[in-house]
Amino acid sequence: MSQPAIHWLTTNQQLASAARDWQQLPWLTLDTEFVRTKTFWPLAGLIQLGYGEDVWLIDPLTISEWQPLRDLLLNPNITKVMHAMSEDIELFRYLLDALPENVFDTQLAAAYAGLEFSMGYQKLIARLLEIDIPKGETRSDWLARPLTPSQVDYAALDVFYLGQAYPLLREMLEDKGFTQWHREDCDNQVRNIGTDTDPREAWRDVKMAWQLRPQQLAVLQRLCEWRENEARARNLSRNRLAPAGALWDLARYQPDSLNDLRRIKAMKPQNIRQSGQEILVQIEQGQQVDPEHYPERPNGPLPKQVQPVVEAIKSFCRQRAEQLGLLPELVPSKPWVGKLLRGWLKTGSFDNSNLNNLKGGWRREEILQPLIEHLNARQFPDHLRNPSFNK
Repeated sequence: MSQPAIHWLTTNQQLASAARDWQQLPWLTLDTEFVRTKTFWPLAGLIQLGYGEDVWLIDPLTISEWQPLRDLLLNPNITKVMHAMSEDIELFRYLLDALPENVFDTQLAAAYAGLEFSMGYQKLIARLLEIDIPKGETRSDWLARPLTPSQVDYAALDVFYLGQAYPLLREMLEDKGFTQWHREDCDNQVRNIGTDTDPREAWRDVKMAWQLRPQQLAVLQRLCEWRENEARARNLSRNRLAPAGALWDLARYQPDSLNDLRRIKAMKPQNIRQSGQEILVQIEQGQQVDPEHYPERPNGPLPKQVQPVVEAIKSFCRQRAEQLGLLPELVPSKPWVGKLLRGWLKTGSFDNSNLNNLKGGWRREEILQPLIEHLNARQFPDHLRNPSFNK
């Protein structure tokens, strides 16, 4: 098993010098190690880059000038190769205020290559390179110094072997004709990570919100907006302010004292000590919302009688995936099922008029349009439609 040459970058000058050399390369592998147990944003513990036989380890605890790395990430002529890159992208966004351009996610590439959906890094390297990599340092404290030799080896090998897997995956995608589709998905993932959810819409992520009354939804909206804004401003994990599992009950029962707050099952003593009074304030403010400004009640589950139509959609998507030579997980039907069926229940026909806000990309042309044609060509029994279904 070959070993990389490891270069430590612990000063601004070392980073700037290395970055000048990186700007001449066609691609680089990247990975990050971080801690995110109590914070909203990840705290960088190590940043790794690799090319060929070389690995560079950047110590973010000693670097203060990040512009050279930021310039590198924004260079569209250099491909940035990462595995399951979403958390790495989040870290770069927070640390560097930058979203990398021209990215190649090897986990997504493995799916397009037909290997496996959501394939782990160790499994990918074992499959492509026949090399077993231990997982022992995945839960290490990456903010501790000095890092152990085991941590250093783990971090270095992550980007070293990724550089050997990258050309193999790139060739697989080219052979299958999926290079552009993969690139589109990678770009969309970066774009989505760079788009913040409106705090006033955070309540929509609460499970079973459709069961609440409009007045209760106003309280839920206020609580979730406060929780999102406060977590970002103070760099605290959302659950340190109020556990996700408590939000529905808080909106439903609307406690007005700390004693009542303690009766909310998911609320922990730490939450009540740190945020109890503020939670009560947010509940009270939510109760004062004018009824004209109550949130619109979200859709509940689809009626059971439309299950045959749901299965028809899923079946078509599976068959279409097979025709295209794709893993079925790459042709998800879930984002479309609800919107298509709600439109059909209202109008009796399937169309994409209420799907314009979905970024379908290649899937819109290759999957969605043929799906709509297929559904409209079928004759579903009239009794499947529910006349009282309004949304």
